[in-house]
Amino acid sequence: MTVSNPASDPSALPQPRPAPDPQAGPDQKDLWRAYDLAQRHYESDLQLFSARMNLFLFIQSALVALVGGATQIGKVHLAASRGAVASFGLALAVAWLLVASSSYLWVKTWRAHMMQLGESLRVDVSSRLFDHRTRQLAHKRSYSHQHRAWDQLESFSWLVRPTLVICCLPIIFIGGWIYLGWFT
Repeated sequence: MTVSNPASDPSALPQPRPAPDPQAGPDQKDLWRAYDLAQRHYESDLQLFSARMNLFLFIQSALVALVGGATQIGKVHLAASRGAVASFGLALAVAWLLVASSSYLWVKTWRAHMMQLGESLRVDVSSRLFDHRTRQLAHKRSYSHQHRAWDQLESFSWLVRPTLVICCLPIIFIGGWIYLGWFT
């Protein structure tokens, strides 16, 4: 019985795909695949962003409750270690700020990538979904019977996105930990 080595038989190896012609545009099938992958990455990064921020918020809230509870009850051993808890909370809040900023940039990157691919594929939903003017017109059509305050709220929500607000939340905790640890 003879065993042949597949590496020695060139017909057994998969043939490489021919290089695309640089003069021709990208293949529509490849663009749709890239769009689908970008959309999955975008959704995945949003979910990771949310999970990370919830975890940091939970831990920070528990630390604030620990320090606040020690102050209310008047326990000396916890009140004496307030500086240590504040230092830990401050370090955690700085780490939270760095993680939030990095995650926010990835979410923005995938959003921009989806918009670019959507424009190449002529997917109106992708670019319109993130376009301020289109969103504003859709809002006015939906809420034309409402008060002017709704227009201002929509404009404000365009400028201040929830993901950006969550990115700024660690700054509040940083200020709080500095105050609790060194000025009380």
